[in-house]
Amino acid sequence: MSLSSIDFLSVVRSCIPEEAEIVVLKQEGDPAAILYADVDGDGFPEITALYRYLDHQYLFSLKEYSGNWFPIGSASTGRDLAVKDFAAAPVSRKEGWDVLIGWERANEPLAELDIIQWTQSGFQRVIPPGTTYSHLEIEDMPTRNGPDGLCEIALWTQEQGQAYRVETYLWEPYRLVPTSDVHAYYFQKVARYYENLTQEQPNEQLYRSYLEDAQKRAGGS
Repeated sequence: MSLSSIDFLSVVRSCIPEEAEIVVLKQEGDPAAILYADVDGDGFPEITALYRYLDHQYLFSLKEYSGNWFPIGSASTGRDLAVKDFAAAPVSRKEGWDVLIGWERANEPLAELDIIQWTQSGFQRVIPPGTTYSHLEIEDMPTRNGPDGLCEIALWTQEQGQAYRVETYLWEPYRLVPTSDVHAYYFQKVARYYENLTQEQPNEQLYRSYLEDAQKRAGGS
């Protein structure tokens, strides 16, 4: 089945309770929380979505068989929070992509990251609570040996004005750990961000110090 032939909204609506609502992300354009990715590792993509029903939010996946879609897993998220980010990527393994959710609490500046993995017993969280961020980027970031097929995560945490503390992470069994192996690649992007800020606000010394730090980390320091 080709991607262009799938009406994702209609498929999801046909498989959730009539009174349920598909979750809408807190992003420009209000996109629906729907993914098309291989989360169970069988080599074929599933539709994975979030919906709200009776004051609870549920994560579920649908698999296509002979032109029809059937649920293969559903679980309550245990949260009724706004959703900032909803993505799928090979973070903890190359086969069977993880689902990443950024939960946004009302009146709080930081979102909280959830990483959820499909297992034989259903969806399971793979990191403990408490990982927070302002902006999230997920990418297979190359080291000196090139990309490895697994994605690293960059978390930007706002500190002052438009200045962010940026850290890069990779997956080790059961947790995310900081990694500097991708700094030479990723902090070039961070440096460009601060170069633009210093050009726009040449009298703001704060951004110059963040720029210098990013340049050092991009250079391997």
